[in-house]
Amino acid sequence: MSNRTLTVAVAAVAIGALAWVDPLFIPLITLGPLGSGLVAGAAGVDSRTVALAWFFGGMLMLVSDLVVYNEDVAFHATVAVVTAAIAAGSAWAGRRIRGARSPEPRSAS
Repeated sequence: MSNRTLTVAVAAVAIGALAWVDPLFIPLITLGPLGSGLVAGAAGVDSRTVALAWFFGGMLMLVSDLVVYNEDVAFHATVAVVTAAIAAGSAWAGRRIRGARSPEPRSAS
C-alpha cells in the first residue's frame, strides 16, 4: 500500500467517524474541506488526494448511516461530492498562495 493510499484511507476514516459527533457535523462539512484543502495545498499535496479523502469520508458517512438508520443516502452522496470539490478547489488555491509567496529564484551570473 502506498503512502498516498494510506493517508487517504486514514483521513477518510477520521472524517467518517467525526461525522457521527452531532455538534461537529456542520462545522466538519462546511469548514473542514476548506481548511484541510488550503493547508494541504500549501504543503504541496495534490488536489486529487485531498478530494479523494473527503469523497471517501462522505461515502463512509453514507454507508454507516445506511446501515444504522437506512436513510439519507442522497444527502450523504451530495455532501461527499460537494466536500470533495471544495477540498480540491481550496488545495489548488493553497498551492497558488504558496507559489505567490515563494522567493524568486536567483539567476546565475
